[in-house]
Amino acid sequence: LKHTSRILLKTVIERKKKIINFIFLLLTLFVVFSYKHEVSTVVLRNIQTFIYPGMRFWRKATVPIIANYPALSEYYDESCLLTNPYFQVENLNCDPCADVANVLDFTGLDPGVAVHYPYIFHTQKDAVDLATLQALYERHRAVFAKDAYKLQSTDGAIRNLDDMFRVFANVSGRTSAGGGSGSTSPESHTVWRCNRMEPARLLRRLFPRPARLPATGVSLERYLLIDTPQAPLYSIPDAECANMFVIQGSGSRTFLLRPTQECRHRCRTLSVRLPPHYGLIYNWWYWRPVSLPEYAAKVPSISYVGSYC
Repeated sequence: LKHTSRILLKTVIERKKKIINFIFLLLTLFVVFSYKHEVSTVVLRNIQTFIYPGMRFWRKATVPIIANYPALSEYYDESCLLTNPYFQVENLNCDPCADVANVLDFTGLDPGVAVHYPYIFHTQKDAVDLATLQALYERHRAVFAKDAYKLQSTDGAIRNLDDMFRVFANVSGRTSAGGGSGSTSPESHTVWRCNRMEPARLLRRLFPRPARLPATGVSLERYLLIDTPQAPLYSIPDAECANMFVIQGSGSRTFLLRPTQECRHRCRTLSVRLPPHYGLIYNWWYWRPVSLPEYAAKVPSISYVGSYC
């Protein structure tokens, strides 16, 4: 009986301890959430002196890892490692796209006039075809091989820039010969991404900044979308800033601007054909475009995509 009483007493004490600990945890959480600004200020004030030494220690600790896996260094320039495909903005104001019915040509409009809906405009005099792009690549092969080698293609034969120019040389030769018989390359879509300073500076020689774009605030991240004449539809990649621009270097594509999930109930889908030398400006808060092939297109398409804040 005495032994049973001790076990019962011990069980009661243990339960009381758990209850007290639980109440203490609830009180702590209540205080933290009630005075979160004061708590964060106190925490930051006390750990401020440990931030830089901690980062220095972390940098030295990762040196052996980077030495063994140098490919990891390419993530230094990434602003986002993993996007959230389910991201949505609550209560997004859809007024800027609600009354837009067409994509207008604003070539003659003063570049200083602010426009908040999609439009196209004549942007540059010189076309940028594959031969021009390949010549730039050959002159600065070392720069592009080091800082802009990322390439994604729907064609399994295209694994790097040399493969791309070789395959598209066959495509250009086939189209100029009138589409003769024999082995042909499949219709493909290739994305060449650049997010470093030196290759971006070289690409600006072919695609100078249009006067409609601000002198500052243009994002470093650029995309070159290189398509065969009848490449299937694909989505335009999102960039760092919401204000997007697409410059058509050669060939032509049709862009279908679909309203975002948040604004589908108020905004309509727009369509515009983008011929060579023309640019398209839109905002990805309201539209997410897809690129469609031109029915009568005979030459490859090169689209230059960037953004500005």
